[in-house]
Amino acid sequence: MPINYVSGDPALTQADVLALGHNARGRTELGALETRLMQQFSPAFATYTRLARRGQQTPGTWWLWVDTRPQLAFLTVRSSSVGATRLRYVESVLMSISREYEIHAIKSIALAPLGNQYEQEEILKLIERWLSGIRLPVVAYTEYVPDVAADEAL
Repeated sequence: MPINYVSGDPALTQADVLALGHNARGRTELGALETRLMQQFSPAFATYTRLARRGQQTPGTWWLWVDTRPQLAFLTVRSSSVGATRLRYVESVLMSISREYEIHAIKSIALAPLGNQYEQEEILKLIERWLSGIRLPVVAYTEYVPDVAADEAL
């Protein structure tokens, strides 16, 4: 299916799963979107932090929290909260999602911006490469605009 690229607030998604980039140490990330999601879904973030600190979340893996709507997919794409998003970790996570989405009964997925503006172009190429050929509706947020619901066409 084709990828739908949008600008808006991923927290307002209508997708089954909201995927966001995080770090392998489980440390708090300080972006506006991350702060909002952490306040809105604090039990999910606390559980992910415990898993990461125990070493159960390694870079290039993902973890799904199913107790909220939307479900949250934590994509471990950075080694630390101040580190750069690594393309090899992004590719590993996207490849894994493309192979496992049916196992987790994911019906649609919205990807919050996974890196900064300098990394965005390469990340979008990886999203296109790994997720455009599957039967999963995918919405990729290219820009975070607070409190603006995007036309996701799901």
